[in-house]
Amino acid sequence: MSFLYLFDLLDFDANGNVAAGKSVSLEESRSNYLYLLSKYNQAFLQEEKVAVPQFFKEELSSVLSSVEKGGDFAKAKKQVLSNCLSKVQKCAEGSDKTLILALNDQVSVSDKNFADKVGNETNNLKLEYIITIFSGKVFDNICSLQAQAATKENKSKLFKEVIKYNSLVSSASKVRENKAAMEEVAAKVS
Repeated sequence: MSFLYLFDLLDFDANGNVAAGKSVSLEESRSNYLYLLSKYNQAFLQEEKVAVPQFFKEELSSVLSSVEKGGDFAKAKKQVLSNCLSKVQKCAEGSDKTLILALNDQVSVSDKNFADKVGNETNNLKLEYIITIFSGKVFDNICSLQAQAATKENKSKLFKEVIKYNSLVSSASKVRENKAAMEEVAAKVS
């Protein structure tokens, strides 16, 4: 079972399509979804040491703003995906939720503190414990960022932390179920 917790930044309906959340409208949820896609793409760009395309620097904010005002979500999603890496585009077959779950399974946890704690750990129980403790700290960071004023910088940090949290909890779950070996978890840590 894949893990995904989105801190009420967006939600999905029963078919896995973006839907309104408890505290976000459908338009906000759609805009946040596209922003989350861009942040997953950014994580992959950093892994591969590739420059961020101009679209994400210059046009993304106006696309998100348009969607938040009721603009064409399908067109905006297509535009965002067309500027993403091919590994992101390949995951786009299926529902909106399926895409995020697939990206979550592939993203690395870029955190030196986490990498230092995991180190050469070979005991799955201890590894799960380390991941769980670290994910709890990330959860607290997310809650703190949500309580702060909404700035562009805070939003970026918030979504990066959400990605990190989901990746960590998903990894812990796989370790617990013996579906992931230590080597796989270590490969997700950069």
